[in-house]
Amino acid sequence: MKITMLGHATLLIEMDGQRILTDPWLTDPLYFGQLSHPGGFKSFSEAPPVDLLLVSHGHDDHFDAATLKMIPPKTPVFIFKGYAKKARRLGCENVHPMTPGDSRAAGSVKISAMTGKHPGGIATFMLEGREGKVYFGGDSVYTPLLEDALRGTEPDVCLMPISGGSAGPMKFHMNAREAAALAKAAAAKLVIPIHYHFALKIPSLNRFLFRVDCLREFRDAMTEIAPGVPVAVLDYNETWEK
Repeated sequence: MKITMLGHATLLIEMDGQRILTDPWLTDPLYFGQLSHPGGFKSFSEAPPVDLLLVSHGHDDHFDAATLKMIPPKTPVFIFKGYAKKARRLGCENVHPMTPGDSRAAGSVKISAMTGKHPGGIATFMLEGREGKVYFGGDSVYTPLLEDALRGTEPDVCLMPISGGSAGPMKFHMNAREAAALAKAAAAKLVIPIHYHFALKIPSLNRFLFRVDCLREFRDAMTEIAPGVPVAVLDYNETWEK
């Protein structure tokens, strides 16, 4: 099993002969030119060859129309049901809407939709195959229901969002401590933090989308809350392999 970080919540998961691309966003920038991948990201002229797309929800930074143009339209798309119409409107011809509790098979890989919370609706996913088990959190907010759903699942890898975006009482993403608590509840064997490779071009607004020190905060939280669970931090195009 291999997992390659392509930026934000876009990862290439290779397991059981399947190449699975999560929440595809490989262009830059988005949202009227305001949201971008910082650092070492370079916009792709073509997407890597993939067997299926796994999409937690349909916001542009997780389901980018320009990225979809690089991917054959018949590629299967497993997506939270609330965005199935958007997937078809963007030209996807093989759409599999999923709600929490649903399971589908892609070869020997079982795809199970799990609960989550995010403006507009979201699904998180567990992938299970011969080579292991991977949880993908998209950019869900923490909820007790998600903690209960993950408890004791023992994924080999948790791909856990950590950005902690919020505006007053409204939360957009889980924060570092919440992500660590979920990893502990799941009894994860490894955590790869995701959903922090992005920034607004108006710095004063960044605080609404992510905490600038979220990666350091996550490492500290894991040491405190789940000290036995290792963390692998992946930079752009860096690969973890089991």
